[in-house]
Amino acid sequence: MSIAEHNLPESLNREGDWRHVFAYRPMEVQIERAEGVYIYDKDGNQYFDASGGPMACNLPHGHPRMKAAITAQLDRYAYTHPTLADPIRAEFCRKLAEITPGDLDHAHLVCGGSEAVETAIKIARQVQLNRGQTDRYKIISHRDAYHGMTLGAMSASHIPGAQSVFTPMLQKWPSIRQYSDFDRPAGTSREEWGVTCARELEAAIHYAGESTVAAFMATPHGCGADYACVPPDSYWRTIREICDLYGVLLIADEVVTGFGRTGKWFGMDHFSIDPDIMAMAKGISSAYVPFGAVSVSSRINQPFEEGVPFVHGFTNQAHPLGCAAGCELIDIIRDEALLENCNTQHERLFGHRDALLEHPTVKDVRGWGLMMVLELVRDKDTMEFFDREVGAEKLLQGIALKHGLVFYGSLYTPTRSPALQRGLPIWVSPPLSINGGEIDDLMARVEASLSEWESATL
Repeated sequence: MSIAEHNLPESLNREGDWRHVFAYRPMEVQIERAEGVYIYDKDGNQYFDASGGPMACNLPHGHPRMKAAITAQLDRYAYTHPTLADPIRAEFCRKLAEITPGDLDHAHLVCGGSEAVETAIKIARQVQLNRGQTDRYKIISHRDAYHGMTLGAMSASHIPGAQSVFTPMLQKWPSIRQYSDFDRPAGTSREEWGVTCARELEAAIHYAGESTVAAFMATPHGCGADYACVPPDSYWRTIREICDLYGVLLIADEVVTGFGRTGKWFGMDHFSIDPDIMAMAKGISSAYVPFGAVSVSSRINQPFEEGVPFVHGFTNQAHPLGCAAGCELIDIIRDEALLENCNTQHERLFGHRDALLEHPTVKDVRGWGLMMVLELVRDKDTMEFFDREVGAEKLLQGIALKHGLVFYGSLYTPTRSPALQRGLPIWVSPPLSINGGEIDDLMARVEASLSEWESATL
């Protein structure tokens, strides 16, 4: 059954002003305003922001303190001339250093996640040059990883559609399997399997050429079909040991998991090791202002602090409005006990897990904090999603809108190669301020949407 037959929103009719917008085809639901956990369209209809935008809205929409902080900075100055010292930049970097893991207490500020990852890659290369390791430039990452859409970030990502378009322009960097519970052998514990998966990094370094590898980069929470699959501590502990043994830097991509999403300030806080470099964005300003950061350890920062130039930069790096938003966000998370609320509401959210798994299309429900991923399939035995011709993902989005839900569309194509045979991840990641009643309301809408979608597709 088509979207039209369900009386659901079609794609936006590109007439009038919309005719001039490049490559933008949203559904015909035009936003008027947003408040708390809800978004409202121009007709007054209310939609639950089920995924916090693209897992970015850690605070509720329209938070009065965020609006006041950004406005106050705007009244002082909106931009800093690069040759003048900006005190709001220093204030934010101090506050960030208070919450980042280990001795990651020096930050380079940018405008978003792709820029943060790109910056982390450039830092890793220049750190290796500072060490006299001139041949080290390769970044090893996970297969099926997503780290951003600049060319450097895409070289460390493995997105089939993007790879086919940009392959001649990308670095051919190595990749390894990620931790997954789906292929963990029977009788093997998570801790044992974590060590086995991590040891693939050592093999990758060997075959890439030990003297050519600058860094290993990964998210704390899995990627692709295994998005939000949290590995055991043994995985990261072994990764850290291998990196140290071979002089490889460890980069944690915390663009999604940072600033409370997992119930701690950062995803890496759940593990027993610290990275050398950490990329952040999204929740850093709750998407009130485009903003991002890369934190490094004192050891890495030392040569740059002593005068070695860092060859990199953006016009809008460390933008004062982003710094003001970031400062206030950290204060709000502390003052309103949002880390504590995230952990409390985690129990409420994942209390719906068993009911979700009863649906014929829900193969897995996983995550941490207020990041839940449902892996949707056509067949639980084969793990296959629907054929592209069915239009199942777009149909689900339309049905969800009818039930007052806005889901983030998948980064991953619903058509998978026969080697993968995995379903489609769907994100539930509401603002950290959500209360128990709102979670129950949200999950009731999710279940109603799934039931109607299943009736139309199975």
